[in-house]
Amino acid sequence: MSDKKHSIKTDFSMMALLLIPISVAISVVGGQLALALKLPIYLDTIGTVLAAMLAGPWVGGAVGLVTNLLMGIFDPISLLYAVVNVAVGVVTGFCARKGGLSIKGGPSVFWWKWLVSIVLMVLASIITSAPITVMLGGVTSAGSSLFVATLLAAGNDIWTAVIGVEFVFTVFDRIISIIVTYLIIKVMPSRTMIKFPLGEYYIRSED
Repeated sequence: MSDKKHSIKTDFSMMALLLIPISVAISVVGGQLALALKLPIYLDTIGTVLAAMLAGPWVGGAVGLVTNLLMGIFDPISLLYAVVNVAVGVVTGFCARKGGLSIKGGPSVFWWKWLVSIVLMVLASIITSAPITVMLGGVTSAGSSLFVATLLAAGNDIWTAVIGVEFVFTVFDRIISIIVTYLIIKVMPSRTMIKFPLGEYYIRSED
């Protein structure tokens, strides 16, 4: 684990500031694609996860907030879920800062850290999003609403329906976000990676 000192000021480095608009664009495009295709997954946290993994929790949270503010222009319901994207960014950033999403040490060393990090990311999403979805009666602009409606029609109470559906699809969504993020990170040269506050966690020894 790195002994580098972190703070809000150091997180918002020049490289992090350059990363923010790129990350927001990735999240907005993913979110709009999911809405347009009525997918049960959300795809609006990919950029948030990318920013959080490379630059820490506060940059990740900022990307999450800006993402939902922009998506709210096209889908007002997205504004209500801004707290969810912020929570994902902050939690992911803290997990990354503790080495929970690092690739150092080989799969036998870090696979359990990834698992814990994904669980925390999913919990952050469900804890913040479920009350909002319940408040909306289970009906949102996301494709997962169809599954919620099906469970409600089958006689389940709204909390069971919402949490059950969100758990399943949020797990898939976060796994997809991390995979896409790693694919992006993989093509980044080490000399660029090291300039990010948390970039050292993703540089292999042979690079």
